[in-house]
Amino acid sequence: MCIIPDMKWTVGKLIKRATEILRERGIKSARLDAELLLAHSLGFKDRIKLYTEFERPLTEEEVENYRQLIKRRAKGEPVAYLTGEKEFFGFTFKVQKGVLIPRPETELLVEVVYDYLKDKEDKTIVDVGTGSGCIILTLYKLLGDKHRYIGTDISSIALKVANENKELLGCNNVEIVKMDLLKEINYPVDVIVSNPPYIPFGDKKLDKEVLKYEPAVALFGGKSGLEIVERLIGESAKKLSSNGFFAIEIGKGQSKGVKKLLEKAGFRNIKLHKDLAGVERVISAERG
Repeated sequence: MCIIPDMKWTVGKLIKRATEILRERGIKSARLDAELLLAHSLGFKDRIKLYTEFERPLTEEEVENYRQLIKRRAKGEPVAYLTGEKEFFGFTFKVQKGVLIPRPETELLVEVVYDYLKDKEDKTIVDVGTGSGCIILTLYKLLGDKHRYIGTDISSIALKVANENKELLGCNNVEIVKMDLLKEINYPVDVIVSNPPYIPFGDKKLDKEVLKYEPAVALFGGKSGLEIVERLIGESAKKLSSNGFFAIEIGKGQSKGVKKLLEKAGFRNIKLHKDLAGVERVISAERG
């Protein structure tokens, strides 16, 4: 079954049909995805506008453009890559293939760092593996010019997108630089934050859509999942100033292993932070 281009479609009928198609393909968020993609296809800033135009007839061109998006979504391509954007912490970020899609869970990481910084000034903050820039740019939007902000990444695509988001959000004082972890940081920094690759190779629980479409370099942390994390902790112990703050996102079941790595590297005041699902999602610490 499909969306027939030459039929007389209205907004409401098309959403209903697209939802059926996506459900048939096993898409759990079928209705939401159908609405988001049609709003994007029609140039609406908010999908709520669809409900005020439910009876609006659509042109053949509008139906065909939407049909192509639904066809791609039915194959598993993420909505964020189809629309080219993703909301994070109330801000809209550009995304594209080759860049990790921001997740709601990562908002907790921002909250933990914000709570640490909100009453402080003149701190140097480095976001390692910045990707779309969602962490460091959100921190800038929340805290303003009283700190120095740096986002690093090894991926040229990620750096391009992060710089586009920097311009889009008016974060001109944020530095986006190409770097492997903290390799070229030759001065002490006060805060290191990261959502590093922490998924073990061969993880059978990983969503097939994620595996197929999102960048492996931003997902996989080696056989154990903690190879990049261990490197980052080791480098952070050398680069952080005295009492410097460290916070990273981790995977389910990794908190004990990461805590041991932090203790071994001399970190203290180690804290675990649970996300809304009760998972120990973020771990923070201070340099001893």
